[in-house]
Amino acid sequence: MTGLEVRTTVLHNAGTDLGGVAADVSGALAELLAAVSADGAIPRNDDISAMIAAAYAAIHEMAAGSIASAVTALGGHGEGLTSMAASYRDTDQDAAAAIRAGATWA
Repeated sequence: MTGLEVRTTVLHNAGTDLGGVAADVSGALAELLAAVSADGAIPRNDDISAMIAAAYAAIHEMAAGSIASAVTALGGHGEGLTSMAASYRDTDQDAAAAIRAGATWA
């Protein structure tokens, strides 16, 4: 039976790609929020339009917060994957150095 094979390059690339996706989504969200903001506020001329405006503002805030939270999570997972790849790579290098130095497995 062979040991665990960790493909650190694939792991690192996946983390980098995930970080890139987070950056892309963050940029798209910023563009969307700027476009929505440019449209201006919903007029509150009467009770109905005031209720619509309040509902819109609440939905907008929840949606933007949810997407921002997802972007933060994606970025964090990307960083975690690249960190994991580095840890595996360092451990492999340390084990190889120990074997070259004559270490035995007890």
